[in-house]
Amino acid sequence: MTIDRTSWESHYQSGNTPWDSRITPPEVQAFWAAARLPTAGLAIDVGCGPGTNATYLARLGLTVIGTDLAGTALNLARRRLQEQSVDVRDRISFVQSDVTRLPFSGANADYMLDIGCFHGLPPQLRDSYAQGIINNLRPGGYYQLYAFDCLEDLTDDPKRKQRGLRETEVAERFGPELALIEVIRAKPDRYPCRWYLLQKR
Repeated sequence: MTIDRTSWESHYQSGNTPWDSRITPPEVQAFWAAARLPTAGLAIDVGCGPGTNATYLARLGLTVIGTDLAGTALNLARRRLQEQSVDVRDRISFVQSDVTRLPFSGANADYMLDIGCFHGLPPQLRDSYAQGIINNLRPGGYYQLYAFDCLEDLTDDPKRKQRGLRETEVAERFGPELALIEVIRAKPDRYPCRWYLLQKR
């Protein structure tokens, strides 16, 4: 089973991208303000879209790989990147890929970020996604995840019945390799949602 790329390309081609705020979430900014990691090393933004957060990370001083399934999103990211300084542009690479089949392993990333990919995957693809995170994060590295909760009242909607995460799912999918160290109930978007912070043992 693979993810359907067509619908994501259509979103970006039509401009129907309500998630594209061009603002890095305060939770990501707070993570870096807490100085849990030096602002160097490698960061991977999984499902980077038009590159807002990848660019933020590169401006901090990190080397960044942004991945996305939609080539249209990455083309937009590359255009926006031209607005940045040369040193920021030189620290970012964009790669088109399915988040459940990352085209690299053993990247030894210090930090990996997912804002809204994992919660939309069909359950049968979630273990392969989790393995990609585990395989590419260095010991002591952090994985920060934003995801909708799984809501019973959406189960009758065929487009949303598999969306969201059960309360214990993050710990189950990523343990024992990654320790769940923080969960923040986020200000609801359209649905209840949370920020998760995990660290590789």
